[in-house]
Amino acid sequence: MPSASLTVPAQLDSLSVIGEFVNSATRQAKMSEREAWQVQLAVDEAATNIIQHAYLDQPTGNIRIEWAIREGELRITLMDKGQPFDPSVVPEPDITSPFEGRQAGGLGIYLMHKMMDEVQYVFDASGNTLTMRKRFAEPAVADLLRFNLSGRLDARGTVSAMTPVNSAVEAGARMMLIDLTNVSFLSSSGLRALLLVRREMNERQGVLMLCGLQPQVEEVFAMTGFSQVFEIFRTTTDALNALSSRNQS
Repeated sequence: MPSASLTVPAQLDSLSVIGEFVNSATRQAKMSEREAWQVQLAVDEAATNIIQHAYLDQPTGNIRIEWAIREGELRITLMDKGQPFDPSVVPEPDITSPFEGRQAGGLGIYLMHKMMDEVQYVFDASGNTLTMRKRFAEPAVADLLRFNLSGRLDARGTVSAMTPVNSAVEAGARMMLIDLTNVSFLSSSGLRALLLVRREMNERQGVLMLCGLQPQVEEVFAMTGFSQVFEIFRTTTDALNALSSRNQS
């Protein structure tokens, strides 16, 4: 079960660090861009409440954050030793009345409940513990789209070779394996096309794997540093085994 923890000072300057920590969780979960944004917003609201309210009368304090992924669910826990605060007793904000007549406050907790599937609060001798859960669709190996490219990926051949790949990206594909076993030549045009696909997949927290690089193609990847950018496997079997192990972890 993938998991991690982080302890930061309860200061507004820590919000960016917390955001990066949450990003590592949503990337590990391979959440969609929308799911990742929802988790980010919920955690930011929770952390801000702790900083601005739990430690209001204390000069120093920390926030401990933990995340864990299991069976299609991301669990994020925030812990502090500040003043006890139960978000469940805060009334929902008025979001229908004219703006001039609305009461301030409560929006952060409201957003947390809207963004996450479950929000739980506990206060005991150890302090405040807020646990939020977000379910997400786990890509299965069966959802993997496989493409076998061939010939020359140069300024002329790349366009036609990458057409089915680009169409899949536009259709929302989240898991792709591109087999380059039969690619005899790769120029900067081919590299650029592959990089654009990788960027699109990264934005939706997707998976893009390459396999079967011939020596001359592999050398181009190494010279340009692209071998550090892509997930590259020797064979299709190696890629599928890695994906299967990842889904089971």
